[in-house]
Amino acid sequence: MTKLTIKKYAKVIFPAILFFVLTLIMPQTNFAQSSDPDAPTALTKGVIEGSSSGGSSDEKTYYYTFDVVKGTLTLTLDITPLNKSDAGGYVEWSMMDTKFATLKYDNLSAQGSPERQVKDLPVTIKRRIIMKIVVSGNINYKFKLAGSAVNFAR
Repeated sequence: MTKLTIKKYAKVIFPAILFFVLTLIMPQTNFAQSSDPDAPTALTKGVIEGSSSGGSSDEKTYYYTFDVVKGTLTLTLDITPLNKSDAGGYVEWSMMDTKFATLKYDNLSAQGSPERQVKDLPVTIKRRIIMKIVVSGNINYKFKLAGSAVNFAR
């Protein structure tokens, strides 16, 4: 092979390898879920997605953190059972301050068909929020955080 041929292949192969490595690394970074309340996952976008397939006796707890300002925080939770014939599952969520005092909490379960919950939460002061999510059963879940109190584009 000549040096010209090697350079030509290097221009094609290097970007392909870089793209491949980044696609392996990036999804792990974007979807990291902390089960440690002292080190919650910092949200960089207003969506949390996941699935649970451990049955109703297998609870998983995750912690996230994000900042809010005065305004309205709209929380949308969608749950879809993985199998329409089983017991489905549930999601419990809590919004807490940095001292873990509960500000708001709720839960949603789904069996057989998808369920949706939408909550508008008034925010009166700027603060950091810790969100605790407990998931159980055989479900896919998706939280969407939006409204005038959050801006994940910053």
